[in-house]
Amino acid sequence: MIDAILRSMIGSWGNWLLDQYIANALWINGLILIYALLVVLARRNFQMTLQFFLEHLQKEYGAQLQGKNKRQVTKFLSRVTLPWQAALQSVSLPFITPPNSVRLYLNTEATLRKIFQPEILAEAFTRQ
Repeated sequence: MIDAILRSMIGSWGNWLLDQYIANALWINGLILIYALLVVLARRNFQMTLQFFLEHLQKEYGAQLQGKNKRQVTKFLSRVTLPWQAALQSVSLPFITPPNSVRLYLNTEATLRKIFQPEILAEAFTRQ
């Protein structure tokens, strides 16, 4: 009964699409599940990379950054060089995803520079 009502509302194109989904639901749902798992692991990579940068900043510049606010830390971070290659090697999965995103990015130096801007690192550093 519900199937007939649903099929009458979606039209002929929708019927074809629904039939294709029903025929291939296992593969489609499997791909979605694998992608979701990759997103979860890539977010874990983000957290591990962020932790790597915070530990590096604390070890190398902890005394200079002690007691500074977010704006001052951001200004300081824009002048220093961060170990991007070491950060890449600190994680094993080749994908990274920021916390509020579901898009997978390749874990490259350019991506890390884009994701871990000085403002992001300064906010995380002042929060800890």
